[in-house]
Amino acid sequence: MSASRRALPLLVLLFLALGLGGILFWGGRSGPDPEPPLVPPAETARAESERGARRPVELIPPPVLPSVGREALVTTVLWPVKVELTLVQADYLPTEAGVAPIGSGATAKLTGRITGVDDRGARAEIRFAAGANAGRVLYTDATGRFGASDLYPGLAVVEVEGKGLLGSRREVRLRQRRETHLNVGYGRPAAISGRVQNTKGEGIEGAAVVVDGTRVVTGPDGGFYLASVAAGPVLVEIECLGYASHKESVSLTGGKMLPPEEATFTLRRGATLTISVSDQVGGPGPVQVVLLPAQLEHTSDMAQVQRGMGYPWHRIHPIEVWPGRPHRLDGLPAGVVRLHAFRPGALAPAKVVTLHEGRPSTVTVPLTPAPKVVGRVLRDGEPVAGAQVKIEAPDRVRATLGYFREQSYFLESAVMPELPAAAQELVTGDEGRFSFTAWADVSQVRYLEAVGPDGKTWAGRLVHPGEEVIDLELQEVEVADSTLVVDFPDRWQGLPVEILIDGQPFDPLVLPPSEPLAIGDLRAGKWHLEVTWYGDPLFGEDSLVLSATTHREIALPPEAIDGQTPEQWKRAGKEYPRGS
Repeated sequence: MSASRRALPLLVLLFLALGLGGILFWGGRSGPDPEPPLVPPAETARAESERGARRPVELIPPPVLPSVGREALVTTVLWPVKVELTLVQADYLPTEAGVAPIGSGATAKLTGRITGVDDRGARAEIRFAAGANAGRVLYTDATGRFGASDLYPGLAVVEVEGKGLLGSRREVRLRQRRETHLNVGYGRPAAISGRVQNTKGEGIEGAAVVVDGTRVVTGPDGGFYLASVAAGPVLVEIECLGYASHKESVSLTGGKMLPPEEATFTLRRGATLTISVSDQVGGPGPVQVVLLPAQLEHTSDMAQVQRGMGYPWHRIHPIEVWPGRPHRLDGLPAGVVRLHAFRPGALAPAKVVTLHEGRPSTVTVPLTPAPKVVGRVLRDGEPVAGAQVKIEAPDRVRATLGYFREQSYFLESAVMPELPAAAQELVTGDEGRFSFTAWADVSQVRYLEAVGPDGKTWAGRLVHPGEEVIDLELQEVEVADSTLVVDFPDRWQGLPVEILIDGQPFDPLVLPPSEPLAIGDLRAGKWHLEVTWYGDPLFGEDSLVLSATTHREIALPPEAIDGQTPEQWKRAGKEYPRGS
């Protein structure tokens, strides 16, 4: 089955753009938004800059809460019917024989549960802070479960936030067509007593240590202490002026303290790199530079490679260098790195640079002209300012690996940003113009789309090699206008139901016996539908075509109609419903 769970790529509100539309509302959080976890000043400034640069648009309407199943219905059916819908291909997206479906590289799955101090499921947001899925937000349901089945593979940094929660910051490893679990509980926190030292074993004072999203500063002897940290493999990030930054995953056990001998981190003197771009080629805008640790073929020093992989590369990206203005980076790890530079309408060869502890290095990036895709965004023939325009490879993962000429394991060598070779985006100016590098050698056919500044208009098409000048005419488009109605016949009592859309769980509900299950505001297109009860398959359809209203009737086993006995409820650790 094709794995194209393709969201409108220019939407900042990605939760709405994943075709979740008006299916179910996750319940919302009461009270004010939680305070974000403390992070070092450099990262805070960068995050604020990125937030200010993005302009939220909304093409799909907000979800609407269905009325069914919200009342307290008594049912003796112990286990819920699970309904899973996965988008294969939306109708509004262009298709072409021999071209991979748009978004087909997003095949990694993440599932998990967040529990609060009472060990019950907690309302929380799981936000991708860095990596190929940066900006994506997942939401827990009423039981604390969350998930997504359409994520891009590779290392990612995620942040957990919720009212009344400590918050967490974890590194997760997402792999193609595989499921990764992330469970975070705040009921039995751990403690950590650690130390930051130099290579001579001397404590470093004033180092900023971020443990699972909570920031603390080391004392005169380099020591630090946190009394309450969620247990599990937490991410530790350390910064200190004059030293190379460091990141490491440390396993903490609930109810126990990790002692200093197991939480001692050694920092090395940092290297300095000054990057210059002398050629005024391409543009507009700066040159985007990505630094990554070199692979083994570039050095025989394994220690240097390991130090490079222990550096938080995601904290310095994006690096923007303007031609004629040298850009200096401090606190880099010693070793061999690869520098990749990108600018619209320009190409640059990858540069291999050796960095040395406590010493400066310089590199000059040459730019050469590259084939471009340029054009304007129009509405009724007039240019549109403030439109978000994006061009990307249909399979961004294949394009990324093709650019690096690496295998899939390369995506796990560092937390990587979205690379322009796979996807580029911008916001149009007063003349509605856009300009991108074609990157036809990485992906011959690319997908180009624009979303109007009001979020209600859209235009998109496939771009082939040799096409350079393209105008996009915005039109109003309905993309979430389909409903799936599932009828479970012969029922005489409430039926518990769990719904997952593209891996995202929604609040469990109890379906009244007189009503079918209606899931609305789904995108018209091809879906995969799977229905199970107590692990047994009841129905499956790989190419369910949704257009307007689509009906399906699914027979339930007698046990899902008549329910379970008080003894079965007791064995499951649950109380038999009163009045049954």
